[in-house]
Amino acid sequence: MKTRKIVLTGGPCGGKTTSIGRIETEFTEKGYQVFIVPEAATILINMGIKPFGENAIDIVEFQRNVIDLQMKLEEIADKNAKLSEKDVIILYDRGIIDDKAYVTNEEYKELLKELGKSELEVMGRYDLVIHLRTAALGKEEFYTLDNNTARTETKEEAREKDKKTLEAWLGHEKLKIIGNDTDFDTKIDNVVYEIYESLGKPYPIQRQYKYLIKDLDIEKLNDIKLIKLEIEQYIEKEDNKDIMYRRTTKDNESKYTVITKTDTNINNERITTERKITEKEYYENINIEEIPIIKNRYCFEYKDQYFRIDIFNDGLKILEIEETNKTKKQVIPDFITIQEEITNNQDYRNSSLYQVRNQKQKQKRL
Repeated sequence: MKTRKIVLTGGPCGGKTTSIGRIETEFTEKGYQVFIVPEAATILINMGIKPFGENAIDIVEFQRNVIDLQMKLEEIADKNAKLSEKDVIILYDRGIIDDKAYVTNEEYKELLKELGKSELEVMGRYDLVIHLRTAALGKEEFYTLDNNTARTETKEEAREKDKKTLEAWLGHEKLKIIGNDTDFDTKIDNVVYEIYESLGKPYPIQRQYKYLIKDLDIEKLNDIKLIKLEIEQYIEKEDNKDIMYRRTTKDNESKYTVITKTDTNINNERITTERKITEKEYYENINIEEIPIIKNRYCFEYKDQYFRIDIFNDGLKILEIEETNKTKKQVIPDFITIQEEITNNQDYRNSSLYQVRNQKQKQKRL
């Protein structure tokens, strides 16, 4: 099995958290096993071990702790990647080279010397490095630290950290820089694109088609290699936001996420963010009196196209086709009979289906 090691780096509020959620979802559906190595500095800061504030420790000692923890986390990920029967993506929320941005060159060299490693050797641990520019560079109005309480940087400090972090990774053979010259959703799409390129796989080109399925041959569907996901989601509206709480289950293991889509008054941008939550948070936030969207999702590749079939618990079947850079002509698999195209039909959006089902439920109660 193949393992691809990918670092997400950059200044604060660059989109790393949202990218991680998107990457995990995207490539799990494509059959990869995705391991996420969390940011070591954030773990330590949340433990109360920090180089600032009350009871602060020396910055070099803090970075020594960060590198030590990072190495242990990476070793665990490597070990389990070798045990996996699937192709694996190890996604690092920052790599060891990031620590160079927080100490002097001399101090960093000394830290690496303690490890018995050179800078080039450490840099070579990773196959691809994606630097996401902080929103404080060109998208200042969107700069926030709300999604990471361990961070305290001002916009000016964020710009400085972004600069130093990028400089630290200069020289890596596969360094990609994702700027803020697009809207936020496209920025995240660009991150995913770079990973598809690194894997040598056809990538979605942001044209998606949806069809209502009239008939489906389940036996033929099961004959091809596919990933099955069980999805439950609750959707609520809050001012200019759509908030979706989702439970995704694969092989009897569940993950919980909250996806927020926010309309802005700036260039008609709509910002989509996604983050993991705990099972407890999930059940604390959903309204159990409402009817969730429940569906089985089947993901597979067919003639260089990505397909998703959603089969809802009420029998509704929807096919989604993601056009890729290698798609020449859209092909519908022979085990699917289409009833009609619903690409632009808002009645079949999850939020619309959710609203209709719950309105019917309320009418029954009345």
